[in-house]
Amino acid sequence: MKITEVRPILLSQVYTDDEVWGWSGGEVRVWNSTLVQVFTDKGVYGLGEMGTGHYLPEAAKAICDSISPMLIGKDPFEIEVLQRKLYKLGANWGRRGLAMGVISGIENALWDLKGKALGVPVHSLLGGKHRDRIRAYASGGMTQPLESLKEEVASYRERGFTAVKVRGGISAKRDVEIARATREAAGPDMDVMLDAGQGYVPEPWTVLEAIEVTKALAEIDLFFLEEPVRTDEIDSYAQVRAASAVPVAGGENGCSIYEFKALVDANAVDILQPDVTHAGGISEVKRIAEYAALYGKPIAPHVFRTGASLTAHLHLLAAIPNALICEYQQIANGLREDLLVEPIEMVDGNLIVPDSPGLGIHITDEIIEKYAYKPGHIQRFKVESD
Repeated sequence: MKITEVRPILLSQVYTDDEVWGWSGGEVRVWNSTLVQVFTDKGVYGLGEMGTGHYLPEAAKAICDSISPMLIGKDPFEIEVLQRKLYKLGANWGRRGLAMGVISGIENALWDLKGKALGVPVHSLLGGKHRDRIRAYASGGMTQPLESLKEEVASYRERGFTAVKVRGGISAKRDVEIARATREAAGPDMDVMLDAGQGYVPEPWTVLEAIEVTKALAEIDLFFLEEPVRTDEIDSYAQVRAASAVPVAGGENGCSIYEFKALVDANAVDILQPDVTHAGGISEVKRIAEYAALYGKPIAPHVFRTGASLTAHLHLLAAIPNALICEYQQIANGLREDLLVEPIEMVDGNLIVPDSPGLGIHITDEIIEKYAYKPGHIQRFKVESD
């Protein structure tokens, strides 16, 4: 079996006014998704998601088109060999950010292809399941008045979720108000997480400000506080974590085992959040998880894309021993469901790991037409403080 084509697919979902959402770092009116199909001479294809491509879809497509010729004619089953070649190819430009997102999407598509070709789920190819279900948390709570936030959180509890994450990152005072309102709506038995999102705001909190926030949040009994300082400030993370009474999570923007090794070695976070659509692919995040396990660090991945991302993470979480919890995005996103071969089932707050061949995803002409790409629409980020 040989690879014959690598095809990027750009899709868009245009939000209605009541679907638009925002957070401390910006606003989203059009949700772009970037997928990639890998075809073979045997008629089998694999599908993956280039996670960071939704910020700059056409740039992701250009990178994908430029590196894909080296895959033509290669054996698609040699997944880690091909991933390493793509990584080395980008020695001067491709080991961080968008390029790693493209490599991740291709690598995930190869896992999907191999599973489909062999008729087995990806978690079987990764060594088998440590678990057949994983606890999920509802990931929502975007910027809004406190009363509507409380209604949203209560709705998750009523649907059977046992954990919820909401967005903060505004100020110590406001974040405490958000966390307190969330705890009130969630009740004492539902775990609450707060995403400070300081990797996205124009002027992230200083170490002292972040520590002030963690102290103020101690009374809320948080499951974790996410990204309390700038993404790449490892020393700052370590200082905040050492002073915090709240577990600190981070790493959603990290790329490759090397960045996560630095986080672990510095004891900078309690919980790691790699994303298989951004950090290098499923096998790279498996390596990250294995290294983290040596130091007692659990994995709670960033999962905020389409169904291709969700199922890829479920297979990965099934196959690692130190899986903690799975993010289950709750914003308006039709591609969260439409790409799935079978719907994801949630039982008692746990997502059931799929057993369909490959990743359990597909793409059709109808889906591509339904979510036709809208050029020129990107996420709006704040570029200066209000």
